[in-house]
Amino acid sequence: MRGKHVAIAVWIILCGAGMAMGQTEWVQWPGNPIIGPGDPGSWDQGGRWVSNVVFDGSIYHMWFAGIGLDTNPTDIGHATSPDGYPPWMMDPTNPVLTRGAPGEWDASGLVGGGVVYDGETFHMWYSGGFPGIERAGYATSPDGSVWIKDPGNPVVDVGLPGSPDDQVVRPHTVLADSGSFRMWYACRSSDVSYTRICTAESLDGIVWTKHPEPVLWPAQGWETGTCAPYVVADGSTYHMWYVGTQAPYFSGGSIGYATSTDGVTWTPYWKNPVMSRQAGDWLFASPVLAEGTTYRMWYDEWNGDFDQVSYAESTCCDPGLFADDFETGDTSWWSLTVP
Repeated sequence: MRGKHVAIAVWIILCGAGMAMGQTEWVQWPGNPIIGPGDPGSWDQGGRWVSNVVFDGSIYHMWFAGIGLDTNPTDIGHATSPDGYPPWMMDPTNPVLTRGAPGEWDASGLVGGGVVYDGETFHMWYSGGFPGIERAGYATSPDGSVWIKDPGNPVVDVGLPGSPDDQVVRPHTVLADSGSFRMWYACRSSDVSYTRICTAESLDGIVWTKHPEPVLWPAQGWETGTCAPYVVADGSTYHMWYVGTQAPYFSGGSIGYATSTDGVTWTPYWKNPVMSRQAGDWLFASPVLAEGTTYRMWYDEWNGDFDQVSYAESTCCDPGLFADDFETGDTSWWSLTVP
């Protein structure tokens, strides 16, 4: 981490079995929040809800949902940074992706989602219809600013009645993986009041095959719902950071961590959450980029009045760890002697 980025707040949390220490130890940026709400009277004056961050080889791109006067995400904005640190420059054409006309499937509001950059084109899968029946749309852009929606939208519709996503399909991560696309999305059915995490695959990014069941649902006491999955693949392991929501539905929560060898069967970190909400606020969407031995997270933070974007880093990985959390090297710092 650069010398000027001195930590003020640190979560010192040991990692669980099979994981390295750095993936669950996050250091907050001392100047948080890094992005606040828009100016009074602007389309995003209620705050900015971070959706995704992508590095195109020269600059970092952030997309976020703007919060309007009605406190709901409305349209999608864009900002850039040369290094991913503040300050972020707002796109002068914001919002760059807007709701559909009245009566269209995405007329009530958009939430940005998974973005893939292939070296020439940005591909975005986003949620339209928030709040309510949410479906996934697809759009492309040459620069991250000018977007063209696919004429066949929505490309991922809600499921049939009784399926795990018959109410909500809200994509957050799409990865180009072994010649195909893999999507992880928040899903909700009509028979439950909370979201879970589902997955789907596609050869072209337009026609998707859904996994029949959710792949991560609330299983620990700190969460009553799971959503906002952001996945990083390191070749042998998939790493997911997700939000554990609190009842009632969509009231925000804390950030958890899970791992998988196939992207379908996930093991939550046994000491979750790795980033906890504070009294009076909550955390939400948390895109993560892996750069060398550093994980970088941009996350949404509600402060009681508006949504704002904050930032944290984690250093990974210490090869001197057993899978049971014990150090294989110098043990002089241990506070307990084990016979």
